[in-house]
Parts: sequence; structure tokens; C-alpha cells
Amino acid sequence: MNISITSSQFAVLLSLSIAIAIWYLVGYRRNLRLIERVSRNIEEALRPSDKEYVWLGGVLGFTGSFEVVDFKKVTASVFMLPRQSVLYYPFSYITTGYDRLEVFFYLKKKVYNEIHIIRITAPCWMPKIYNADVLVSRKIELNEQPFILMYKDRTREVDKVLALGKILGLFNLMHIAVTPSKSIFYIRLKINPSELRKIQHALRECMVFLRGHYYKA
Repeated sequence: MNISITSSQFAVLLSLSIAIAIWYLVGYRRNLRLIERVSRNIEEALRPSDKEYVWLGGVLGFTGSFEVVDFKKVTASVFMLPRQSVLYYPFSYITTGYDRLEVFFYLKKKVYNEIHIIRITAPCWMPKIYNADVLVSRKIELNEQPFILMYKDRTREVDKVLALGKILGLFNLMHIAVTPSKSIFYIRLKINPSELRKIQHALRECMVFLRGHYYKA
């Protein structure tokens, strides 16, 4: 079976191949630059005494483990949109929509209450909350943005986390969680490539808050 193509068809295929190669190279380099800048902002905020990184699928992000004073440990994961993939990027942009940073602060002080502040981004989207059935849930606004507040017990701790949430709302906050399981404080931020300094500001606010309220073992 012979397959032949015309010179015009060959020119189209060649142009597409070149365009895909250029897209990959540009997207790859952009993600790599963003990852490096995000990592730098994380380290400038945490000031770790030691650190370890694990790459996630090339330039799709990383998971970092940090030794930070006053915490058992801190881990941070960065997930980037696949800008290097001309086919998968549009799908990922529709389903995920943004680059994100997730940070887990493992606290020395025991946590008893469970609290969540979650940004409402779509009518049907919510992160998985494993014991949501035992939590009180209500809609709130922080800085004129819609959020859902969830908690187990209505204590002063809830008000303090809400106050922090209002501050972090200025830094692309998507989710705050305080959970008794392993005494973890969790934060999820949207990464805006043009506002990477907000990552550093947000993490510094978290550390000041946590050292003030969850420091003693």
C-alpha cells in the first residue's frame, strides 16, 4: 500500500510539527522559570534550615520538604498547568484552571477543632472533606469573594482563622484547613504568574499566625 502526499500537504504537516515543537519549548521554559521563582518565594518565606525537593513529571511541579523552626515539618507542593503540551493544556486549563500551591504545616501543638475556609469557584466544585457530615457549613464573604466556612465547634479559634482568611484573601487564597488528624494547618493558593510575591507574603502571614496561636506543644 503506497501512501503519497502532495507538496502542499507536506508543507502543512511540516508547519504543524514546527509549531508543536515551538509550543513545547516555549511552554517548557515558561513552566521551568515559574517553578524556580515559586520555589525561591517559598524559601524566602519559610527560611528553612534544610530542604529536599522531588520533581513531579518534569516541569509539572514539585514537592518540597522543609525543616522550619517551631514546626515539626513543612511540606509544599506546586502543580503547574502543562503549558508544554499543545493537546493537554487546553483540557487542563478548563478542568483545573490555574497553577496552585499547597502547603502543609505540621504543628507541635495539638489541634482539637476542625475548620475549613474554601473559596467558591464553581457551583458544583468542592474539595473532598472526609467528615463533612459532622461539620457545620455556611456561606460567607471575605473581601467580597464567596467562601464556605466549615467547622466542628464554634470557638474563638474559628474567628481567628477567619481573620487570617480575610488577610490571605488578598493573596489568592483558595482553601484553609485546620485538622486534628496529625495536627495540620493546610493552605492552598492560586499561583498568579504576575503576582508571585504574594506567595511569600501569604506564607509569612501564616507563620506569624501559627507561631502566635499554635506554637506551644
